Amino acid sequence: MQAHTKLTLYHWNQLIQDACDYANIELKTETQGYLLLTLVSYIQNESLAEKAIALDLRFESAPEEPNYQLQLKAQADHCLILAGLFPSHVARQSYRISHYIKLGAKNYQTLSDLMDGNERIIYQQLADTFVELVDILHIIRCFNGSPAMPLIQAMELWSDTGSKTAYQILTSNRQSIPLNEALIDSTYKH
Repeated sequence: MQAHTKLTLYHWNQLIQDACDYANIELKTETQGYLLLTLVSYIQNESLAEKAIALDLRFESAPEEPNYQLQLKAQADHCLILAGLFPSHVARQSYRISHYIKLGAKNYQTLSDLMDGNERIIYQQLADTFVELVDILHIIRCFNGSPAMPLIQAMELWSDTGSKTAYQILTSNRQSIPLNEALIDSTYKH
């Protein structure tokens, strides 16, 4: 492995770990490793980043097609990168971030259902922690000085997924606490 690649892996791994510490999110080693390799792949391959931004959400493939699993993985990875690193791009589209989160998690879940052994476990972990993975990427954006996302997008994300990062954005001004109707007990409703 080249020294530059090792240095890149080290720096991104440190950023992921710092973001996990900041958000009080504990990832399993396999999940953190998958996120690291996915990030490095997208950073080193400009065409992958462009594909993530130009993600076609109308992807429909049948399980019997030869590249079905690869297409599911690619779309799930694209959803992760797009929702986590490019929320402003998502805001310009007619989809909410939660749409990408649900699609990515669903694809990882489908992959888990199709796999055996360690692959089944890692894809299940990715499906189960998709919101947290997106939160980690949002925090990494903030470390870089980029705004995580606009307040309205944070409200939608928190309301739709319970994202910790979105909640922190909403409460950072300390003047309000957002209410999520789904979390309010029905006895308090009129």
